[in-house]
Amino acid sequence: MRTIHVVPHTHWDREWYRPFQSFRIRLVDCVDQVLDMMDDDPRFAFTLDGQLATVDDYLEIRPEGEARIRAAVARGALAIGPWQILMDEFLVSGENMIRNLQLGWRRAEELGTPMPLGYLPDMFGHVAQMPQILRRAGIDAAMVWRGVPSTVDRHLFRWEAPDGSAVTAHYLNEGYGSGAYLLSVPDDMAAKLEPFATAMRPYFGNDALLAMYGTDHMLPDLTLLAHLDGVNRAQPEYHLQTDTLRAYLEATADEAAGPMPTVVGEMRSSARANILMGVTSARIDLKAACGRAERALERYAEPLTALWGAPGAAGWPEAYLRLAWRRVIENSAHDSICGCSLDAVVAQVLVRFAEAEQLADDLARRAAARLAADVPRGGIAVLSPTPAARIGQVELSLPIPEDWPSVVLEDAGGMRLATQELERAERLVFAESMAGREIGILLDRRTHGRELFGRYLTGWVIGSREVILEVDAEEDPAWLDVDGMRREIGMSIAGDPDAAWDLRVVSAARRRLIAEVTTPPLGWIALRPLAGRADPTAGPVRASERELANDLLTVTVDDSGELTLLAADGSRLAGVGRVVDGGDHGDSYNYGPPAEDLLVATPRDVQIATTLAGPLRSALEVSRTYGWPVGLEGGGRSAQTVPTEVVTRVELRSGEPFARLEVRFENRSDDHRVRFAIPLARPADRSFAEGQLAVVERPAEPAEAGHGEVPLPTHPARSFVDAGGAAVLARHIVEYELATGERGDELLITLLRATGLISRNDNPYREDPAGPQIEIPDAQMRGRWSIAFGLMPHPGDWHAGCVATAAEAYRHDLLVAPGRAAPDEPLPTGAAGLEISGGALSALLRVGGELELRVLRQAPDDGEVVIRGPFAAAREVDLLGRDRGGLDTKPGELRLAMGAWEFRTVRLR
Repeated sequence: MRTIHVVPHTHWDREWYRPFQSFRIRLVDCVDQVLDMMDDDPRFAFTLDGQLATVDDYLEIRPEGEARIRAAVARGALAIGPWQILMDEFLVSGENMIRNLQLGWRRAEELGTPMPLGYLPDMFGHVAQMPQILRRAGIDAAMVWRGVPSTVDRHLFRWEAPDGSAVTAHYLNEGYGSGAYLLSVPDDMAAKLEPFATAMRPYFGNDALLAMYGTDHMLPDLTLLAHLDGVNRAQPEYHLQTDTLRAYLEATADEAAGPMPTVVGEMRSSARANILMGVTSARIDLKAACGRAERALERYAEPLTALWGAPGAAGWPEAYLRLAWRRVIENSAHDSICGCSLDAVVAQVLVRFAEAEQLADDLARRAAARLAADVPRGGIAVLSPTPAARIGQVELSLPIPEDWPSVVLEDAGGMRLATQELERAERLVFAESMAGREIGILLDRRTHGRELFGRYLTGWVIGSREVILEVDAEEDPAWLDVDGMRREIGMSIAGDPDAAWDLRVVSAARRRLIAEVTTPPLGWIALRPLAGRADPTAGPVRASERELANDLLTVTVDDSGELTLLAADGSRLAGVGRVVDGGDHGDSYNYGPPAEDLLVATPRDVQIATTLAGPLRSALEVSRTYGWPVGLEGGGRSAQTVPTEVVTRVELRSGEPFARLEVRFENRSDDHRVRFAIPLARPADRSFAEGQLAVVERPAEPAEAGHGEVPLPTHPARSFVDAGGAAVLARHIVEYELATGERGDELLITLLRATGLISRNDNPYREDPAGPQIEIPDAQMRGRWSIAFGLMPHPGDWHAGCVATAAEAYRHDLLVAPGRAAPDEPLPTGAAGLEISGGALSALLRVGGELELRVLRQAPDDGEVVIRGPFAAAREVDLLGRDRGGLDTKPGELRLAMGAWEFRTVRLR
């Protein structure tokens, strides 16, 4: 007799074709029914989808149900964890997934025992480093479906990360609903067993079979156990028993002892299941919002607060950070971040990202303000989020006397830094002659606290029938007595309130400047403005009518508006910037071309103008007007077109080996895809993309097909993609394709993809529906859009070309805070924070009295990662905070021998 482990479960998309609260009503019904069935029959077992969000969302409505859940977990009837939510692996950061696992595991521990399984049932492919993430949390098994390549010919295989970490992966060859419909006609259940076994046997051989009884938002049948008992009595060949996934793993542990196939790295195959690769370019606003929130938390709020915030437990904003991370993690669910949901769902996702970003930004600013409290007014504190010394640029608005012809910034050691003036503020804000009594009325009606005309009161002058109110950008000038000001003005005009008085509101002499700043690793410096001139440290940027140049890179524009980038080492990219607009008859999951496509790549008009001319920063704008079809019509694109101006801004900064590009346009067309073409410096048959704690090598040809989905070589990249001597630097997930066209090999960057359906039943590139065919008008992405990225030509591969270093500089701006100490206070010297060489920073936060640092060996070879900073001892912990032993440490220095792509978590005391 052969055992079939029937695992009752539900796959719970928290929000999708219904909003979250609508689905939650059904979730509460589901969990109520599960708990009732467990009370009725102790044999009943259930797996709650591997995500604690289902429990938390339920308990928010049924708090009295917590005791029942605890009891069910304790006796092994209910399996929970390990994730907080089932994420899309490719569209969020590696740190996002780690925090997701930490949050879910800790919550599961509060309720009982977490399921020690990397349950990944419906991710749209799997990232390369997932096995290492799991192993560093003490989990040695995973369960996967989409993306598994055809080389896997059984239900167990070894899945190995780039660093060599490996887990035993259980392949859901028929998906997470393999046994969902065994009970669809209960009387025929016995007859369905043999077809089910036949489908599973090629993968399971003689091993016990797994029947996943459940699917999307499915409630278990109340008669399940009775029917299983009947089937077991009616036939002798199979024995069906209900289990949790945890119990199934324990019962079949010996099956993992034999030989099995091995898969190394990411899994993006369409051989047996759709991977729905078009979600990378659906709703680019979601991807940009996610990138901003993740970056604000991972690289600003946490590390800067950990190093420079108020000391002690009271100074660590645990509650705010927990709330911000929860919002980001809630949005990491695939139907949330992918953009394949109702417009109402997307609106809620954007709000959550905004909340997280707001919290993180304010926390980072608080850390900066704490340092700036010792910097004299008129000066600034500049903080760096980079764990290495760097030269960067900041934009400043500073009070500068009008008679200074030029400005430098000076540090505490007397070093003078170059600036570039952008503009001077208009000084006269308001002027009017009025009766004296009306001045008091105006102050009462126009001021809001100290705010007046968008600025803040800083002082006043009373002359002969004249009142001058001084304003500036200082929100809370401690020296200003507003009540005293009102009294003095009132007393001055009281003698002749009906006479004509002149009232003027005058802004301080203020200039907007660019400054070139050298900062210590994860540290800060203080600067103050002085009259004078200094040369740029890294050499000036030059600008002419169609050319920008610094000592490292020259950018020229031809008559068509296309760019040539020539590096000082001879690396050259030519013909950059062709904008190609084509039709899209697909949906939010998959791009699909119309039967008769029309590609629009030739502009009707080209205008080129220099908008900024050095010495620290220069820029030009290329404005091209195209006739984009308004939508689809019949089997192709519509004959009606709309004139669309596409503006490409090109910026070059001193000392940077890359150009900063921004593409702006107003989208007034539907059902189309817009891409930016970058011809490569040399032929390339593969790309290298940074994603989740690794740089992944991908061939130019598409992944294998086989399930009715046309596999496209369109892929996600998080901080950069590199091919053929061209590196594209990004601030959030972008979609790219390495393609060969008339101009040779090129990278195509998707700027926008506009669709109007969640899923299209007649998608030309996918046979199976990916969801319901529901209209989502906002996914047509009408309105104004701006997409920014960096572009760098370089010799050698991405590692030799220092692409990761360039991406670090492009993604992470320096942070500025205005000084708030008395003007005559001395300028502080600043300080370094934490320096990392040989590795990359993934996380830096405070845990109790220690700094917790997660560092990655971001290199294709083994090496030493050196950490320097204000610490005396170090120990290693796993991803769940469990101690792994002390580390040999010199005061202020820790050296770690690390393998390629290995990441480790250490606590510094």
